[in-house]
Amino acid sequence: MMRLNLLPWREQRRKELDKRLVRHAAMAWVGVLVVLLYIHMELDGVVSRQQARNAYLQQQMALMASKIHKIALIKKARAELLARMNVIQRLQMDRMLIVHSFNSLARDVPPGVYLTSLAQTAQAFTISGVAQSNERVSQFMRNLAASPWFTDPVLDVITVKKSGTTHLSFFTLTAQGKGMAPVKKPVAGGR
Repeated sequence: MMRLNLLPWREQRRKELDKRLVRHAAMAWVGVLVVLLYIHMELDGVVSRQQARNAYLQQQMALMASKIHKIALIKKARAELLARMNVIQRLQMDRMLIVHSFNSLARDVPPGVYLTSLAQTAQAFTISGVAQSNERVSQFMRNLAASPWFTDPVLDVITVKKSGTTHLSFFTLTAQGKGMAPVKKPVAGGR
């Protein structure tokens, strides 16, 4: 019988298996490192793309903020212009009102009534004068009430004084002006 020694062969095979195992482990480590490197590079790419998007959004937000500020300035200028236009329109409307009021006043004063002063505050006229009788003052007030330029005449004061042989009535009355444009306050928001 022949005896064979298989020990060197087993040891050699074990060394080969160990070498193959080390090679496979090294290749696995290299594969893991390649995958990790690829993931790292991909994540860096995602982060850099997101940072580029964020920078673009910040830039666009700054542009929009400047546009919003310009729009606010334009709205403010528009409101100021509208306020000026309202004042000009009111002045244009009131410009002829005083002429019509004086013309109407001249027509409404009955004979025997003399006006001594006329004052205007806002939409009210204060009229002072002298009349030959209380009846003429009443007629003057009726004429003012029927006038297209005056309304609501109210007698404030009437005093009768004797001047020689005649009695004179000194009066003060107020009447509202019709057709006077009230002053419009501009709207803060624009429109």
